[in-house]
Amino acid sequence: MPFAAAAADLGIMPVAVQLDPQHDRATVQVVNHGATPMILHAEAIAWQRHDGVDRDAPTTDLIVNPPVFTVQPGRTQIVRLGLRRASGEALKESTYRLVLREVPSPQDGETQAIHGNVRILVALRVPVYVAPTVVSRDERWQLRRQANGDVMAQVSNAGNVHLKIGTLRLHEGVAAQEPAAEAAVGAVLFPGEARSVRLKPQAPLGSGPLTLEVVTDRGPQYVALSLVSD
Repeated sequence: MPFAAAAADLGIMPVAVQLDPQHDRATVQVVNHGATPMILHAEAIAWQRHDGVDRDAPTTDLIVNPPVFTVQPGRTQIVRLGLRRASGEALKESTYRLVLREVPSPQDGETQAIHGNVRILVALRVPVYVAPTVVSRDERWQLRRQANGDVMAQVSNAGNVHLKIGTLRLHEGVAAQEPAAEAAVGAVLFPGEARSVRLKPQAPLGSGPLTLEVVTDRGPQYVALSLVSD
């Protein structure tokens, strides 16, 4: 499903781009909801992560067109993305970001000098995921009961593409009832990464089966798990 994002008076759709060897082109719509023209600079960067810390790096793997453009009020600009390299040789997903930065105009400087205010320029980053030819999804979950009654939901991404987790909901029995615990995550796990999330049940959990509802960018997933005590 397409999703839209907004920052200041700028709207973007979709908020993430998926590419693969069979679909190596994509477009991003940039909409100016404001009352003045906006000049934007667009570029692609490599999105890397080392020891849990995101790092940006230059890349020539993606083509961005146009690199600089002006969006008039109420108008939409189409930004085109394309793979410069063949992605079929990769064994795991490659990750990038489309960065859109507002370029200040001379009129902005004059207006700020007159009114004595400072305007924050828009800067948006759109994730770009390039899947390999063969996609393997393998998320391994575990629930561990803590001494204070909390539950640690642990996941490791053993696949070769990312896992984006929005929300976790823990259900006793099937997932048709109200969750016993819920936590907002908002994390992207690259292949090989792991994450632990603390869930705080409102009441002590029984010994019956549990279902973990995982809300991802591919929709909800339901995982039947047993609770392991530390």
